[in-house]
Amino acid sequence: MPIRSSRALRSVENHRLRNDSTEVLNGANFKAKDLALCSSDEARSFLPYSDALELRILPLAVTRNGKSTRLHVAAEDDSLEMESCCQYSCGVAVLITKVPEALLAEAIGLAYLGSEERLERHVEKLRLVGETQPALEIEALEPRGDAAKFLTAILEFAAVRGASDLHLVPRSDGAIIKLRIDGEILAQRQEPYALKFHEQVVSRLKVLAGLDITSRSVPHDGAFSFRAGVTDRSARLSTLPTVHGESVVIRLLGTTSVTSVLDLGLEPSTLYLLREIVRCPEGLILLTGPTGSGKTTTLYALVHELEGRGRNVVAVEDPVENRIPGIVQVQVNLDVGLDYPRAIRSVLRHDPDVLLIGEIRDALSGSMAVDAATTGHLTLSSLHIGSVFDAVRRLEILGVPPARVVPALRLVLNQRLLARLCDGCGNAGEGDTARNRMDEDSGGGCPVCRGTGYAGQVLATELLDMRDSVVQESILRGMSGGHMTGTLPAGAYIPWSESLQYHLNRGAISISQVEDFFGRGRH
Repeated sequence: MPIRSSRALRSVENHRLRNDSTEVLNGANFKAKDLALCSSDEARSFLPYSDALELRILPLAVTRNGKSTRLHVAAEDDSLEMESCCQYSCGVAVLITKVPEALLAEAIGLAYLGSEERLERHVEKLRLVGETQPALEIEALEPRGDAAKFLTAILEFAAVRGASDLHLVPRSDGAIIKLRIDGEILAQRQEPYALKFHEQVVSRLKVLAGLDITSRSVPHDGAFSFRAGVTDRSARLSTLPTVHGESVVIRLLGTTSVTSVLDLGLEPSTLYLLREIVRCPEGLILLTGPTGSGKTTTLYALVHELEGRGRNVVAVEDPVENRIPGIVQVQVNLDVGLDYPRAIRSVLRHDPDVLLIGEIRDALSGSMAVDAATTGHLTLSSLHIGSVFDAVRRLEILGVPPARVVPALRLVLNQRLLARLCDGCGNAGEGDTARNRMDEDSGGGCPVCRGTGYAGQVLATELLDMRDSVVQESILRGMSGGHMTGTLPAGAYIPWSESLQYHLNRGAISISQVEDFFGRGRH
């Protein structure tokens, strides 16, 4: 079977196979999905998934010369001992290509479980439609089914597919599964699974999260950990009682590694202002937008940059979504009385240069954030609002007057995530049809984007520089955003249009996405 890969990786692989060499793939140039696509079904038939995880090796391809057979594998260790171990486990001679551990760990899961057909072989009760269909298809499950096995399968598959959220939604005819991938919901297409079995799955989740399994009439929130391939993952659980049973949303935490500000893909003017203002010794920086707009990722990127400059950064979060080396991170725990205000008070006695407050939720946390920003601390936080011009008004509603907020506030960044056009296929622009009409064949796409035409996300932003005196005066006078935009100095406000035009020019998004963005009332 031919190796499926990007052109560059296929060229490297073919060269290596022809010459029986042991070239080292450069992890900076290739991603886990590229390495996974190099793995053929025939090669994986020599090694079960469980053994691949245990040995940390990924079969890539099989070559034959007369009666001799050689299996090419990727591994983090290319020693003679490892070669002997691989040959014993696979039953054939092996040739090892050394790859970084982090790259390999993700690639093993993608290769064995990253497509619908492979998952069907791994767990019989969970099936998906063909590679060009993004929707989910799951066999009806009997009440006596194995809830733990089912839950393990869908959690692992959601993690491998890069989902940020997993939904289990009860209906009158059963429960369905939805995944949020690249900001879009992909839903099950065939028969839902039985409600009785759904109750078992929910109970299993509650056990993992330490919740009361007998309490089904009130909402619950919790957290748990699970294993995805060779990686331990954390998840946040939310249940909501409905007329058909408990609806479940599982937020998969840490789906992306902490990145630098430069890697966020910001429009250049926005990037420049953000990096300039984050150097301020004090003041409040607010990141705004709806749930799932990437605020936490941006906050972590800013913190990552600040920590590298020798500043003591302390974060108060609910929950802690990523562990950041060198950062003091405090998890809010309402069960023991550690809420945001109490945690912030303690943190301010911990000699921070920079204070990260995961979210301003009430008057007390808002007031404390403003106080910290005006007493020698650079303070980073987030708000759920729709426009940069609404930040001061939102804090006023929470009980913090504009006269206190405006002098403390340095910058407001409002953001959204848009699906990125796939770089791996020539039909990326046709992905709008595949993504919005999942009941029809897309007629385009590639294995990287699984026929959707999209792979990954881009960050669209609008920015308001609160250091500008005209901006401050306009807000204190109560002017609306619509009236302000025509009176502000150049550079004080960077609108959505500049960010979208930047992404459009570099081919990351399509014109239809821009039209859809403004069609939803975002200006």
